[in-house]
Amino acid sequence: MRVSVLLPVRDGARFLREAVDSVLEQTLTDFELLVVDDGSTDETPAILAELKDERLRVLRQEPAGLVAALNRGIAEARAPYLARMDADDVSLPGRLERQAEYLDERGQVALVVPGVETIDDEGRPGRRITLPDDDAALRRRLLLRNPFTHGAVLVRAEAVSRAGGYRPGYGANEDYDLWRRIAGEWELGAVPEILYRYREHAGAVTRNRVEERVASRERLRDELWRDAALLRSIRGERDPVEARALVHEAVRRRRYGLALPLLLDAIASSYARRRSAPTAAGP
Repeated sequence: MRVSVLLPVRDGARFLREAVDSVLEQTLTDFELLVVDDGSTDETPAILAELKDERLRVLRQEPAGLVAALNRGIAEARAPYLARMDADDVSLPGRLERQAEYLDERGQVALVVPGVETIDDEGRPGRRITLPDDDAALRRRLLLRNPFTHGAVLVRAEAVSRAGGYRPGYGANEDYDLWRRIAGEWELGAVPEILYRYREHAGAVTRNRVEERVASRERLRDELWRDAALLRSIRGERDPVEARALVHEAVRRRRYGLALPLLLDAIASSYARRRSAPTAAGP
């Protein structure tokens, strides 16, 4: 078995069947799907009871929260790779195969994420989000935001274990906290193909308890700006927008010693972008 897919759910009946089917229809077939039902009171248990697939295991527990559900799934997982999946999203058919092949070929990389397309309640497509396949660039983005769509990640079980699994101390930023700990020992990666559809809707977890989420994220990001494993890659950003954002964030975090060299990077990247831009044709 190559991949254990972790799908926690609480009262997710509306989109659950589509999410589960998208995993069961993957081109990679050597996986298990662990659905952790975290005390659902809607039709979720009935939907799961109807599904008959030997790769599916349903783990039921009293309501304990996302972190507890994820750690329960990790404890039960049997494969060397862990894939996340959210109960309101969709994995495109080649997702697991492509991500597993990527980690097979790169022993130093612990985490890989594909391109992501947002969808609405009805499945209509929206934005497309892709990340550079560049460990240093991904570390810089961790200093600015959580760049990885949680449900789209595939990660080595060994890396999660060595990092200590998910922790509850950062509110709804449990994934952001885990990624930064993994980055202390491993490299990060991305594939350009759009292989995951992330549903944006009013009931999504990330839209709830916003003030608490922001406060916890700010505390976490203060710590990130003192993390040597991330700061060692802070120079050399080629994207002018990201380079300027690093300058701004360095000032916000009172890391003034970093702000000046980052400003020089921002100027250099903007100049390089202007030099490479096509020149308008003359009359």
